[in-house]
Amino acid sequence: MSSVGSGASMALTQLAALLPVDPCTLTDQQVVDFLGRVSAARRQIEALELAGAAELNRRSDPAPGGDSLAKRLGHKTAAQAVEAMTGTSGKSARRLVADVEDLAKLPIVEAAVLDGRIGRESAEAIAGELTKAAEGVAPSEVAAVEAELVELAAAAPADRVREEAHKRAAHLTPDLVEQRAAAAHEKRYFWIGKEEGGLARVSGLLPVEHAATIRTVLDGYASPKRKVTFEPGPQAPVDPRTIGQKYADGLRDVFAAHARDADTLEVGGDHPMVWVTTTEAELAAGTGLAFIAGSSEPTSVSVARKVACSGGLQEVVLTEAGAFLRLGRTKRGFNRRQRRAMVARDGGECIIPGCTVPAYRAEAHHVVSWLEGGPTDVDNGVLLCPFHHDQVESGPWQIRMVDGRPQVRWSYGGTVADWQAVTTSTQAPVSP
Repeated sequence: MSSVGSGASMALTQLAALLPVDPCTLTDQQVVDFLGRVSAARRQIEALELAGAAELNRRSDPAPGGDSLAKRLGHKTAAQAVEAMTGTSGKSARRLVADVEDLAKLPIVEAAVLDGRIGRESAEAIAGELTKAAEGVAPSEVAAVEAELVELAAAAPADRVREEAHKRAAHLTPDLVEQRAAAAHEKRYFWIGKEEGGLARVSGLLPVEHAATIRTVLDGYASPKRKVTFEPGPQAPVDPRTIGQKYADGLRDVFAAHARDADTLEVGGDHPMVWVTTTEAELAAGTGLAFIAGSSEPTSVSVARKVACSGGLQEVVLTEAGAFLRLGRTKRGFNRRQRRAMVARDGGECIIPGCTVPAYRAEAHHVVSWLEGGPTDVDNGVLLCPFHHDQVESGPWQIRMVDGRPQVRWSYGGTVADWQAVTTSTQAPVSP
C-alpha cells in the first residue's frame, strides 16, 4: 500500500472554509455545495480509516512465532482492537477488517477508495460480488471489470453499483450462478404465522423467479397499467391506503378470487372453504365474536359478514353454551355469468362514483347481506373494488337497490349526500 491522504487535506480545508454554518441560512445552491464538500471529506476520512485498519490488521497477523499488535494491545484479534480504539460496535469493527481483507484482493478498487475517488459503501458493493467470483477467473478479466465498476462508482449511487457488480460477477462465473439458484431453490419457504393482536405475520424466502411472478401480479393491483383513479368530489372520503396496504389487499384479492372460482382446486374433497363459527344470537345481532377455521384469533361478526359476502364460506352456528346447533348453507360467490350481468348493467368498473378500478378486479357485494337472507342474485349484487367494499361494510358509502338497479350515497363528516343512480343500462338484467 502506498501513501494515502493526499486529497484529505484539500477536502477538509474546503469543508472547514464553510464552518461553522447554520444550514437554515443557506441558499439552495449553498446547500448543494455544502453537502458535496461533506461527502468529499467523508470519502477521505473513510480512506484514512481503511488504511489504518489495514495496517493494524497486517501487524496483528504476523508469521508464526512473531509479534501481534492486537495482542500487545490486549486483544485476541485485529477487529477487537479496532473496536476498542474507535469505540465502534463489534459488528462494525469486524466489517471494517473484512473490508480491508477483501479490498486487498482487488487492487484497482482498493486504490480508488484509498484516494477518495469512490466511497467505502461502493467499494464494499464491488468487493462483495467480485471476491466471490474472482476464484478461477483470469486476473485480467477481473481487473477489467474492476476498472469499469470503479468508473461507475465515481458517478453513481452505491445501490446502482451493487446491482451492476452483481450482474458483472454473474457473467464472470455462470456456473456459480447455477449453484446459487439451486441453493436458493432448496432454501425456499413460505409461512403464515400464528395470529396475534388481529394480525398474522407472513414470512418466507422465495427464489427470484417466484418473487418476480408474485411481484408482477401485486404491482398490477397496487399500480395498474390501466390508470385507476378515484375523484369523489368535495368532502367525500378518499383512498388513504399506503403502498404496503395495497399490496396486502392485493394478495388477499388474488386468493379470494381463486376461492370463489367453481373450477378451483379441491381441498379434502371439496372446494376451499372458510368456516366461520359464531353463535346464533351474535349472528342475528351482527355483533360479538366469530372464529375462522384454522385460526385461534377471534374476529368480529362484522368481518365474518364481509367474508361471507365475498364468497367461499360456510357458517357453523353454536348455542350460547358452545354446543353445535346447525351447519349453515354452503355459500359460493356470484358466478361468472352473474358478474357479467352486473357489468352489463352497471358498467365495467367499481360502481362507486369516481372510482375506475376495473370490474375484473372487483368483488361482488350482496346489497342485502347473505347472512340476513339476501339472495345471491344479480338484482341483489353489485361490483365494488376491495377498498370500497370495506367502505360499504363499515361506512361511509351506502348502497340500495331500486327496481333492480343500484343507487349509492355517502355519509361523511356530518354530510349526507343524495342517492345517486349508477346504472349505465336502461334495463335491469335478468338474473342468470
